[in-house]
Amino acid sequence: MNMKGYAGHYGLERYEMFETLNMGSQVPNEEFVAKAIEFNADVLLVSQTVTQKNIHIKNLTELVELLEAEGIRDKVILIAGGPRITHELVKEIGYDAGFGANTYADDVASYIAQEMYRRIQEKDKGGKE
Repeated sequence: MNMKGYAGHYGLERYEMFETLNMGSQVPNEEFVAKAIEFNADVLLVSQTVTQKNIHIKNLTELVELLEAEGIRDKVILIAGGPRITHELVKEIGYDAGFGANTYADDVASYIAQEMYRRIQEKDKGGKE
């Protein structure tokens, strides 16, 4: 989330087709999930700094569990990012995608557009059969 951009890459809030909400840093998972429900969010993005004793993994896992408990995990595209986040790590704990070093908002935007399209197509196929 960076309106000014970095190295020619602009934040997701610059994309007209996205309605974004930046909740800031260190948002408790419960507050994050409540806001996702309030806004009927399609996509949730979590930026996570790697911490001592793998607290970031515990926090990321707890978020998945809260989304499942609220019955909305399968209704959102869940993405994590951060300097040492990998796609493989977050897939393993229940996320749809992870973006780490050397990725930018345009990479995330492209993934979101493609994944939303895929899900819409999948839903349409399910309704026609």
